[in-house]
Amino acid sequence: MEDKRPVVYPSLLFAILFILISITGYFQVRITQRNIESLLINEGDTVFRHATREIDINLEYLDLLDKSPSLITPSLLGFMTYDENIVEDLYTLLHSRNDFDPLNMPFSNLMIFDDNGKVLFKRGTITVPADYAKRLAMEQRGTVVRMPTSKDRSLLMGIKRKGETLFLLLGEREMSALRRKMVVKNILEREEKNFNIVGTTLYDSHNRPYISLKEGKNHVFTIRRPLDSKFLPGYSLEILISREPADSALRRTAISFIIMLAALALAGAVSTYAIFLLERRHSSKMKEIEKQMDLKERLVSLGRLASGMAHEIKNPLNAISMSAQRLKREFTPEKDKEEYYRFIDIMRSELLRVNRIVEEFLLSTRSHVPFLNENIYTIVEDMVQVISEKARSQDIRLINRTDREITLECQKERLKQALYNLIMNGMEAIKSGGTIELSTEIKGKDLELHVKDSGPGIKAENLRAIFEYHYTTKDKGMGLGLPISYMIIKDHGGDIRVISEEGKGAAFIISMPLRHATANEPAACKEAAQ
Repeated sequence: MEDKRPVVYPSLLFAILFILISITGYFQVRITQRNIESLLINEGDTVFRHATREIDINLEYLDLLDKSPSLITPSLLGFMTYDENIVEDLYTLLHSRNDFDPLNMPFSNLMIFDDNGKVLFKRGTITVPADYAKRLAMEQRGTVVRMPTSKDRSLLMGIKRKGETLFLLLGEREMSALRRKMVVKNILEREEKNFNIVGTTLYDSHNRPYISLKEGKNHVFTIRRPLDSKFLPGYSLEILISREPADSALRRTAISFIIMLAALALAGAVSTYAIFLLERRHSSKMKEIEKQMDLKERLVSLGRLASGMAHEIKNPLNAISMSAQRLKREFTPEKDKEEYYRFIDIMRSELLRVNRIVEEFLLSTRSHVPFLNENIYTIVEDMVQVISEKARSQDIRLINRTDREITLECQKERLKQALYNLIMNGMEAIKSGGTIELSTEIKGKDLELHVKDSGPGIKAENLRAIFEYHYTTKDKGMGLGLPISYMIIKDHGGDIRVISEEGKGAAFIISMPLRHATANEPAACKEAAQ
């Protein structure tokens, strides 16, 4: 069963990190929102302080002007234009409205005449000069105005309307109140231009709107506080600050954070997948190393066993073989001669097989043999000559396509043994009728020797186990040939890999350095040589 920890642990760690960053980001957005609101409140406080200061200064100047009209300074000249603004506002109010109702007009002195000079409506103690009424009645002018002076601070205004003439008289107190209102309105309009304000409303001491400047925009931040002005006691000011810049900044922050989370999620997924691949590759590599180490330990143990027991086994084998030869030569039974000779031959054949196994053990463990510069073509050709007779008996053609010029440092006899095992393995796989081809290729500082046969190939499930000690798929054999070849090539600093497809033969690729570094010999080989 596949270990899921390389995927689960990084994924769990990433999920925890993602949740922590998400929580941190959420609180960061909330903190940013509160900071923006604090900035808006500070901006409103600034407007309150500035507006209060301007209102007090300008109303103080206005009081000074009312008390000393003869005192004219550059700072006070601006207040004289307020009377003209009052006239314009009155004209707009009285002339443009079709639903004009004199009863609802907030003026103390008001008089209305028809075209014949008859009084239709009168309020207060207004007196209209005869020349003013005459000029309007003769339609010489649509409007007449008498501006306030130092002697008469009232404002008289007459307007010709459809079918009637209207006269309005504003006394000193009314004019002073309108001037104050105009001054405050002008200040609030300037504050709106200087700051990010979309509307202001000034309420009187009875919480009634005194001045209202609103644009009717949405997404506003509302601040209402008492106006600490000595000239407007009990008044309060409401400021509408646009939230659009703040909301836009907050939206950009949220979008940036979402993009960061998406990028983090993508990077985490890619990283987790990369960790999974690296862990899988590392695990596969470690398994391969463990497999090679296990095989090496087995072969080293086999080498030790062969080295320790070879001489003890060979002596009795030689004695038994000589005794068998003498029995066949000197002792002849009177009956069943053929069966007697057959048993003698079987005994000698088995003794030779045991002797060959011992020789293979001895040859495979002789790693102390010096490395000499040898011609690879000559080594392969010697092996072809040795096996050629057996190959002909099986109708197998051995082809030597190795480069005649290539030389490498090797242990010649051990390399022959490795090649012998590989070629014999191919012949046993082919059985009858086929080819075994040997070729070479130089790759950098390494030599690749290919041993390719036209046999039935190796099954996929058997590929990983063919170099294991005592593994064999044949009815006869001990499964030592390929592991011994593997150990010999490893002692040369090389490697063997096999490429096979069932039904299309097999190819063993031996890779060895052209120049052997003795100092880099595997420790296991040195141990086997002792």
